Amino acid sequence: MNTDNIKPTDSSFCRIMKPIYLVSKMSGLWPQSFLRASPGVTVLDIGYLIVLYAMYFFFILVNTNAKLWDYYMKPFESDILRYGLQTHLVNGLFLGVVIVTINVVQYQKKWDYMELLDNVTKVVEQEFHVRYPIRVVQTFIVIVISSELIYLVVILAGYYYLIDQTLNITTKYLYASYYMMNISLLALINEYIYFTVHIRRLFMIVNRLLKQLLLGDTNESNETVLLDQNRKSKTPTIAYDEIFTVYGRAGGRKIGDANAGGMVKSKGPPKVTMVAPASAGFNKLSATTVYTTYITKLKIDNQSSMETILKTVNRLSVLHYHLCDAIRLVNRISSLSLMFHFGAMFVFLVFGLFTIYKAFNSGTWAFRIMAIANGAWIAFYLAAILSVITATTAAQTSGRMTGDIVHQIIRKHQNHFSVDVIEKLSTLSLQVTMRDMSFSCGLFNFDWNLFGSILSALAMYLVFLIQFDVAPPVGLNSPNLTIPSIELIDFEV
Repeated sequence: MNTDNIKPTDSSFCRIMKPIYLVSKMSGLWPQSFLRASPGVTVLDIGYLIVLYAMYFFFILVNTNAKLWDYYMKPFESDILRYGLQTHLVNGLFLGVVIVTINVVQYQKKWDYMELLDNVTKVVEQEFHVRYPIRVVQTFIVIVISSELIYLVVILAGYYYLIDQTLNITTKYLYASYYMMNISLLALINEYIYFTVHIRRLFMIVNRLLKQLLLGDTNESNETVLLDQNRKSKTPTIAYDEIFTVYGRAGGRKIGDANAGGMVKSKGPPKVTMVAPASAGFNKLSATTVYTTYITKLKIDNQSSMETILKTVNRLSVLHYHLCDAIRLVNRISSLSLMFHFGAMFVFLVFGLFTIYKAFNSGTWAFRIMAIANGAWIAFYLAAILSVITATTAAQTSGRMTGDIVHQIIRKHQNHFSVDVIEKLSTLSLQVTMRDMSFSCGLFNFDWNLFGSILSALAMYLVFLIQFDVAPPVGLNSPNLTIPSIELIDFEV
């Protein structure tokens, strides 16, 4: 991928990434500059990291104070709930320190990932004529990040109103601690999801470009077969005259239509037909525009030579290989931090659900207030977990789909393509099978099996907590303990 004459910020990947980079920078997850070609790590970056470390350690010391948590949890009179929430908060603050440190150590890997995805995106955009609605996607990301921050502030404000004003407990340190803990989580989740979604988008582009070789994506009844130029037989031909997106066909018109403006016409059957997306629809903020990537020009048609097809398949094979490398880099950069945060979120989910149980069981106003506040945090953490798992599963499915498309091409055209093309397609199929495309931290994959394990573990640990809560005290002072008789035995001889 030769990109020596191209600026690193020319690709849409880097331009769309800027809002996420700013949030990660503010949270301490991106201590270095945006790209390797930039200034790198400056004195100001180091000073900001020192301030973040000082804030984290200050709040850790505050929340390890037993008297402070006795004051917080006095109205609830539940040691299980008190130790659970304190453990969750202190662990979350420690995780903030660990995650910032991991990103300091891994900053070179993050640059490697940015360069790899930047190069792949530029190849896709320039060689295969792909367009992204950059402004629309940037606006969408800003809206999502703003909504997350607003939701975080609303939860903290709810804590203040419900606990501080209703129960007369001053919890300013608690609010600040929750903010410090969750702002790094938000930055990590946004960064990880964008990395994953962009990999999936590129996988879908590779799949859509491979589907050119099927030549069966039209509504025409006759089937087009791509021929080896050395063969003597001839078959009907068909031209691609539509706009294609990575998710399917968006519609188009016949070349001979007088109203088909913007169509490139030529004498005889054209090799490619280009239709530029309308600017009004391309820049419209909508779900369709955000999730759509336009391929404005297809390189393969029924007139393409076997040499052109072979080069295209080889290029797509290289792109798929580098996307698998991108998944490996994502696992190296963020999977450990994400695993730690999944553990912290699991701890809170257990004790948050226990609070809801206590609210229904005890019926006290204090537990009802805490249950409302913890319910908002439960929704927040579940949304984060589901977003990550949905993104990783979709990316892995798109990467595996390449093998299905390759086998469809081989089955359909094995008697028409040259031997070299069939061998290259078979090699690509083997590559898809052998390369690991799972998003993993090493101990487990971030997929729906993990979510099922989380749900089952939540049910099990919640039952344990409920049993400890309702179990009668054991000892001689227990009101439920009866001793009918105590026989004194003299062991002296």
